Amino acid sequence: MKSIIIWYLVFVSGAVFGQSVKLSGEVVDENGEPLRGANIWLFPDSLMIDTDRRGHFSFSEGIEQDSYLLISHIGYVTQRINFFPGQKAEGFRVVLIPSDQLLSEVLVETNPFRKQEDALNVEVVGRDFLQKYMGGSLMHTLERLPGISTIGIGSGQSKPLIRGLGFNRVVVLDKGIKHEGQQWGADHGLELDQFAAEEVELIKGAASFAYGSDAIGGAINVKPVPAPDPGTFGGSVDLIGKSNNNLLGTSINLFSRNEKLYFDTRLSYQRYGDYRVPTDVVHVYDFPVKLYRNHLRNTAGKETGFHLQAGYLGDRAKSILYFSHIYSKSGFFANAHGLEPRRVDTDLHDSSDRDIQMPNQQVDHYKIISHTAYRFSGHRLEMELGYQRNLREEYSAYVNHGYMPPVYPSEMPVSSSLERAFDKRVYSVNLRDNLSYGKHLLAVGMSGEYQDNAISGWSFLVPAFRQVMAGAFVYDKRQD
Repeated sequence: MKSIIIWYLVFVSGAVFGQSVKLSGEVVDENGEPLRGANIWLFPDSLMIDTDRRGHFSFSEGIEQDSYLLISHIGYVTQRINFFPGQKAEGFRVVLIPSDQLLSEVLVETNPFRKQEDALNVEVVGRDFLQKYMGGSLMHTLERLPGISTIGIGSGQSKPLIRGLGFNRVVVLDKGIKHEGQQWGADHGLELDQFAAEEVELIKGAASFAYGSDAIGGAINVKPVPAPDPGTFGGSVDLIGKSNNNLLGTSINLFSRNEKLYFDTRLSYQRYGDYRVPTDVVHVYDFPVKLYRNHLRNTAGKETGFHLQAGYLGDRAKSILYFSHIYSKSGFFANAHGLEPRRVDTDLHDSSDRDIQMPNQQVDHYKIISHTAYRFSGHRLEMELGYQRNLREEYSAYVNHGYMPPVYPSEMPVSSSLERAFDKRVYSVNLRDNLSYGKHLLAVGMSGEYQDNAISGWSFLVPAFRQVMAGAFVYDKRQD
């Protein structure tokens, strides 16, 4: 009987010391203030998480007690914590000590005959900047930065220019996927909701290696809103108003998260009137055009945006699904559209500065993006799958060149008011593996894209076409 009891106690004690435990705690500075964004590495499982705004962290999966943590934060000394059998692994506090670093002297030399290699000029702006300088569109907001300018289409649409280069020479990324609209058109704006952007990274200069051949002028990387903290539920309401074009807008946000599942949704709306300029006469094709009350007639518009992101966030794996729909309708300056600025019904356009008459454009941009990541043994595998549809329709009264009255051909299969229509469908895939060995950080990946571009309307600009693009890269960074 004694032997049975002894074997039972040995079995139970072995199960206790061999079972997994939960690991959680908080990271603070020397004054007891929480440190947000500290990196918590768990070894030997190679798991990594960041502390939340309260400095808290927790690993939801069970861990073995013969593990150890590496806790690091910029400006602080990295700490290592080992776990032994019987040690408490929940609710402990880690105090990081500031690191004082003495830099060696820096010698600056000038040699006109030495070949210099210029690094990429990268500038990152956060939500505080976007809210402080918010304009009628995302690019109107970013043009306050040096080297960034825009081509304005009315008062609510614009397209980016980086150091004078734009159109197909600048790549715009949204949630890791290349944003595909009608980049080549001067009247085609950027279908992105600035309320839904958390951070924007701007690369000024050639970035073709990382973003493809279109990025010869630079790249604009719009990053999504981060996942909310565990156990939170909330929202926000943003309001915007502009006196120059009587713009009024609002954006409503709602989010929630339990331990691993979350959702974040946003609904935005903007409505604006004709753009006001400090002159009462403009010249179009050397023809003077008088303005009514300094307004560019028929430049009013409206825009709506719906965004939804939902996902699963685990210690090793995460998967997030993004869906968005941007709709906009905006007028073209009536006296500058087409080749006959004198044939404009000024009584119709000047009766209201908020109506949208012809000529105008309507844009529907649908986007679905799936982002999946998995960590194991020093690797971080990432995959993005994307689908986009950009449907743009431009409406205008039918005109023919010359001075004869316009007669719409009866055999045309489309409406006489549909000048152009572009229907672009894009399928995208990105695959990456980030791994480290020794002093090397290696990134290996590939990307592919398929486009189907259809056209319609009585006016011709570009033909319908299909396009396939694919590429691969290997990038090694050595740290000495």
